[in-house]
Amino acid sequence: MKMTRLLFVSIIALSLASFPASPLRAQDAAATPTTDMKDMKPSMEQMHAQMEQMRTQMAQMQTLMKDAMDKMAAADAAMKTHMESEQASMKSQMALQQAVIDHLQTMNDHMQAMADRMTMMPEATDMNKKMGAKTKKSKGMMSDQK
Repeated sequence: MKMTRLLFVSIIALSLASFPASPLRAQDAAATPTTDMKDMKPSMEQMHAQMEQMRTQMAQMQTLMKDAMDKMAAADAAMKTHMESEQASMKSQMALQQAVIDHLQTMNDHMQAMADRMTMMPEATDMNKKMGAKTKKSKGMMSDQK
């Protein structure tokens, strides 16, 4: 039994010893440049050129986006100024309309006060009638003199 075990262990040891040799040979083969590496160089150069082109395009896009953002900021500022101007104009227009309304109300109150005074003075209406008759006569005389 000991002999079987010893034989079995030695067989396994020999088989294990032969396995590591083959991967080392594969590594040695991969380390030496072959035609595959030479074929990869043009494709890598092409990929490098594509990467540079993408970087250039990204830089252009960033520039365009920055310009667009600057233009939008300027448009926003112009719109804000315009809106403030419109608001000031509307306030001014409303103030003018209120001033006209106040003036018309004052004139209306004044005319009402004058009408009230005229009704309180009956002699004044009689005098106006007499004065009106005299003015008509004087106007008639003036036209006769011509």
